[in-house]
Amino acid sequence: MPQILEAALAEFAERGYGGARMAAVASRVGIAKGLIYHYFPSKTHLFQAAIRACAGPVLADAERRVAEMTGSAWELLRTLLEIGYAQVGEEGRKRHLVRLVIAEAEHFPELSRLYEEEILRPAIAIARSVLRAGAASGEFRAEIAEAEGLAEVMMAPTMMCSVWRMMLGEASAPAPEAMLAVHLDLLRRSLTKTAIGA
Repeated sequence: MPQILEAALAEFAERGYGGARMAAVASRVGIAKGLIYHYFPSKTHLFQAAIRACAGPVLADAERRVAEMTGSAWELLRTLLEIGYAQVGEEGRKRHLVRLVIAEAEHFPELSRLYEEEILRPAIAIARSVLRAGAASGEFRAEIAEAEGLAEVMMAPTMMCSVWRMMLGEASAPAPEAMLAVHLDLLRRSLTKTAIGA
């Protein structure tokens, strides 16, 4: 199974979603096309599995951290954003999948749906959980932490950082480290009741 997903990622990266072929994925692995369909009934199912293979471990780690949270909500929020920005700097599979979704979602709406279901909704749910925990403990200002849309706004800079790096290249795009520092400072000043880390 891992070999099939690696071959699928290579096929999607080289040919795009529209040009990728299940037979070509099978050929890359050296197996019969029918075996691919045994595991993945369609190209959409294969792409969904590829998204899960890339994003699943990161999201699962974040969910575990939230579930096991015993200390500061702010420190957990900081850690999760650091993880998010670290993903931006990674080359390879994740970047190819994000590029595919951006480039081809207009022609293949199922890509938008898969991105929303597999990445966006879980990530927003994680962010909301941390914000609620901070508001409930009194660490965060409830009127800010519980505001509609805050979780989405909080996540947007990491996505834009990734998009800019794809569009402009690493040398010209804003540095993730600098964006993270400003992002954290803005959140700290608006969310926390005390000047944590000031």
